[in-house]
Amino acid sequence: KALAFAVMRNTHEAIRGAIKDCDAAVEAGDVKSLSSHFQELQKCVEMHAAMEDKGFFPLLDSKSDGAVKKNGLFEIHHEDEKLSGALTGLLKAEDASEEAIKEAYAAWKAYHLEHLKKEESIMMPLVPKMAKQLNPPGDSLQMGILFHEKVLPYVSDLPWFAAYNCKILAKHGSTKHDALTATRVWIHGLQYACTASQWEAVLPAVKKAIPADLFRKIAEVANIEAPGKIVS
Repeated sequence: KALAFAVMRNTHEAIRGAIKDCDAAVEAGDVKSLSSHFQELQKCVEMHAAMEDKGFFPLLDSKSDGAVKKNGLFEIHHEDEKLSGALTGLLKAEDASEEAIKEAYAAWKAYHLEHLKKEESIMMPLVPKMAKQLNPPGDSLQMGILFHEKVLPYVSDLPWFAAYNCKILAKHGSTKHDALTATRVWIHGLQYACTASQWEAVLPAVKKAIPADLFRKIAEVANIEAPGKIVS
């Protein structure tokens, strides 16, 4: 079953995977590699945060008597932006020490992982409750329409965002699932939130970003080569 809102939860898993790549660069003392990985990761994080702050959080609040606001999720990205900005500044500085960069990365990583956990503790119970309010309850097409209308407009570069998330999930899988399942859940969910024209732009980018055999297996079980499900 396709779940459009699984894109939000599984982007968290892609972020965790990308942090593993950053960790490897830090452990190797490779500042250039860390800078490259972190720059891409931050592009993803910024798009994801916009989806949450401008679309997903307000939607959940409207369906849950303000639970998101009551738990402080609208403010949670402020400190993250401060810490990521400090790290980005050091990575760009020619005279920054490796030790200072490692300390800034550790501070950002610790906060970011905790903030993901806090968001999940609030959001995960609310999404099924929201789905039950639909008629019929949990309908994939209606959930896709909600995501398309309320969340997707805040993704500034959808083909890039989809390709990046799928690339990372294809490499690392997720906390609970292997690469095939994690990538399938993400991309199949997005298909249900895209128009045909959006999907025509997204699918080639994803196909290029992940191994050919993985794409083929996902296409066999999820029919992702069919058009996007939103009728424009």
